[in-house]
Amino acid sequence: MNEAVSIIILNYNGRQYLHDCLNSVLKQSYSNFELILFDNNSTDDSISFVKNNFADSRLKVISSEKNLGFAGGNNEALKHCANDIIVLLNNDTIVEPDWLENLAAAVKDGSTVASSFVITEGIPEKYYETNGSVSYLMYNIMNVFPHIEDEFYPNGCSLIFRKSEIGLPFDSDYFFYSEDVYLGLKARFKGIKIKFVKSSVVHHKGSGSVTSNSFRTFCQERNRFLNLYLFFSLSFIVRMLPYITFNHTFKTVLSLFSRRHSTTGLLKAYFWFYFNIPTILRKRKELEPVKQVNEKEIIKYISCKIVNDDSPLALILNPLSYLYSRLTGIKPVEYYLKNKLPL
Repeated sequence: MNEAVSIIILNYNGRQYLHDCLNSVLKQSYSNFELILFDNNSTDDSISFVKNNFADSRLKVISSEKNLGFAGGNNEALKHCANDIIVLLNNDTIVEPDWLENLAAAVKDGSTVASSFVITEGIPEKYYETNGSVSYLMYNIMNVFPHIEDEFYPNGCSLIFRKSEIGLPFDSDYFFYSEDVYLGLKARFKGIKIKFVKSSVVHHKGSGSVTSNSFRTFCQERNRFLNLYLFFSLSFIVRMLPYITFNHTFKTVLSLFSRRHSTTGLLKAYFWFYFNIPTILRKRKELEPVKQVNEKEIIKYISCKIVNDDSPLALILNPLSYLYSRLTGIKPVEYYLKNKLPL
């Protein structure tokens, strides 16, 4: 018999997505699951809609008195799960009928975190040819691994793990953005494999959150650097100082002439670290028991690229970054691919 699964769908003002999303989940070929809709204090009629339109006994609705964000909401929802196998699914998705069956098979034997093949509206098809990784500063770098089944961290849109192995998946202080990278680093440092399950297909709207640009920029930038500062050694962080300095300077100046990032949000993120050093040190200490794998084994899956495309800037900066990496004794994923070494 299939092992029971707990599926968590986090919702915040997502009434327009819930009919299609919940219907697709409740029609799965793998039927041994409970479905927990955790509502992050929505102000639309999400809860009443679900209660009036869905009578399936597997569906439970839990309401939060405040918006805990993606990280805190999923952590809180986990406490209500009856099963060891946990699936996190975005509310703006429609899943294929065998989505859960194929995803659950990936963690049958344990020691694995896996994620689905998430097809997001608006993402160019070329980015689905192979999976990507992250840069030294924890930015996404696309099309890194030569084999489609490899990925550096699980996609937070649809992922699966065992709570007996992972515990709470996220740091609730992240609120939203880069939590899935946090989970991937946590799993890798514990020696848990990361798998990509192409047969577990999810169609994702990818609408994003209705949040002020300043707060969104703050969370994006702060959380990326938190992943670097919390998991990696001081020696590695010191070698990253040229990258950090370049990033902070270039991105802040660029934000003055572009609306892509909020200057206020960036500055808040950078100053946050100066005023929260005790918090960072405490979090590092709490993560020490997790770090059972040498960080060199993690870094070899990370890209040295600074720029994610094939622009003239990339053709200059990325080779310089690789040269700097080798001069400072760092072996990124490009080193292993270039020398045809196994990862």
